This record gives sequence, C-alpha cells and structure tokens, in this order.
Amino acid sequence: MEEPPSSNFDLAAALAALAGRKSLLVYTHDNPDPDALAAAMGLQRLAQHELGIDVTMAYGGIVGRAQNRAMVDNLKMGLVPIEGVDPDAFDTIALVDSQPETGNNSLPHGHRIDIVIDHHPLRPGSARAAWCDIRPELGATSTIIFEYLRSRAVPIDTPLATAFFFALRTETRDLGRESTEAERRAYLALVPLVDHALLYRMTHPKVPRAHFAALDRALRSAQVFGDLVAVNLGALGYPDLVAEIADLLLSYEGARFVLCMGQYEDSPYLSLRTEADNARAGTVMRQVVAQDGAAGGHGTMAGARLYAKVDSDEALATAFDAIVKRLLVALGRNVEPGEPLLRLPPARTAKTWSGRAR
Repeated sequence: MEEPPSSNFDLAAALAALAGRKSLLVYTHDNPDPDALAAAMGLQRLAQHELGIDVTMAYGGIVGRAQNRAMVDNLKMGLVPIEGVDPDAFDTIALVDSQPETGNNSLPHGHRIDIVIDHHPLRPGSARAAWCDIRPELGATSTIIFEYLRSRAVPIDTPLATAFFFALRTETRDLGRESTEAERRAYLALVPLVDHALLYRMTHPKVPRAHFAALDRALRSAQVFGDLVAVNLGALGYPDLVAEIADLLLSYEGARFVLCMGQYEDSPYLSLRTEADNARAGTVMRQVVAQDGAAGGHGTMAGARLYAKVDSDEALATAFDAIVKRLLVALGRNVEPGEPLLRLPPARTAKTWSGRAR
C-alpha cells in the first residue's frame, strides 16, 4: 500500500499517549455535515482498532439536511444527542471538524479536551489538546483521518469508505472546491470500496414539502447587489438550510458572493459562499459578524450564528439589513439598495382541477 505523504503530526506518539484509556467521546460541530460525520466514524474506527477503546459519537443541534439525515440513517451511525451525554463520564474527549470556543459546537466552554482534528484555521483553544492536528491547507477533515487509517493499515470497510467518499464529494463539490492532492488521492483510493447504491440513496434523498416551500421563499425574496446575492429565509426548519440555499444560489451567473440568513429557534444563522478561492470567506465572515456572534470558515465558504435572539420577522429583517450593509462594506462595494433576483408577475389563483376526463 502506498503511504500518504507525512505531515508534522506524529500519529504513533499520539496513540501511545492514550494507552490505557477506556472511553472516548467524539464531538462533531453542531448540526453536523457529512465531513464531520465521516470524520467521527473514522476516528471511532481508529480508536477501536488501535486502542480497543469504547467510543460514543455525539452531536449538538439537529441533523436537518436531507442528505445528512440519509447518511446517518443508511449508515446506521448510532449518533447520540449531546443532551443525553455527560462528558465528565469519559476519560478522553475529541472534537472533529471544529475547535474549542468557536461557538459552533456543544463542548462546554473551557472544558478538558484531549483530541482536536480540523481543517479550519487554528484557534487558540485547540492548543490545550495534547492531540492537536489542524491542517487548514486541506479541503476536508475526513482527509486527515483517512490518512490516519491508511498509515496504520486499519481496515476500511464498505460503510466507512462510503462515508468518507460522500464527505469528500460534498465538502469539495466533487473535488472542484478547495481540494488538494490529498483529497484526490483519497477519492481514487476509495472508489473501489464504495457501495454506489448506498451512495445514491445518500446523494439523492427524498425531501419533504417544506423543502420546496423554503426554496420558493428563497427565490422570491433574494436580492441582488451587483455580484452579491443576499436572501433572508425567515424561519428555518433546520439551521443548515442557509448553507443549502447558498450553495444553490451560487450557480446564478451573476453571483460571485451569496449570503443567506435565517432564524432557527430564535437564533439567526448565516452562510456565505463565494466562487473565488482567494476571497477568504471565513475571514470576511468573521469581520462582518465581529463581536456579535461566532463565525468560521475558509476560502470559499463560511458560516456564523449571531448571539442576539430574534423573536419576530421584523427583528430578523433588521438584523439581515445590518449584516448585508456590513458585508458590502467588507467587500468594498457601494451600499445601495438591491433589486429582486426574480421579477415575478402578480400571483394568480389557480383553478382547482375537477378530475373530469376530457
């Protein structure tokens, strides 16, 4: 087996330092996506194979996006809501695809942390973990853990291979967004191991009527500010709907940037997408949100949650207008009124079909 290029991280030493541990709690970021889910599965497999340790995978928020739910259900992942877990009952705690004190995970602030594995820029809180492997140059956290398994010759079965492959596809949009040679190498190595029927069910899940209602609302309310498309989605059925709509709207030919905002359980959520790698979406999002929320991301995509609670459509609209103005300033654009993405004729009442044959 061809060994992947080594990083400065000493995996053998990290594993040796955990000898004798009995239990591992793996946190993902809240409302986990396929990269976080696959990374948790991979770390579970590594810990079980190399250390014989019991592993619990936990998440905060919800698994809301249809593809993510399909991944959890089809792979029978056994995730546990963090509300039902006592972190102090575990002698080892890990965080994957996130970092301490970033505001996007349910690890208690300042809590002991033993393992942090992520592909986003290094945050100060990660330094207290003895096992700290942060590689912002990579396109996915799953790539890091895939390389762990390969370097230790840990068997990768079909479900895990399918999880890794799905994570790489979604995180890098089929290697077209922020992928590196490491992602391409993993992608090719995984193809023969994947259950493609299972992959299809995860990639093309059935979605509820609410999904189409949200899409209709997004298209009708989207505003264009030059090369920026911004949309206030209002109340959300699940938080990562903002990312789902942002990805979709980036396909608009005039869009170089897309900002989506919405409200889930009184909290405003934001997603920023850009087609330009050098646009530094994560840096821009942190600048826009400033001290008003928790934000993170990297080259072409970023997310945030505002601390202030909103209890009405008017309050959300006010917050949205303020964020759009800040973003236009951060991008060096003129702060001017937007125009509708779609110019729709007045709605007409549809006639009810009688059911009679003609």
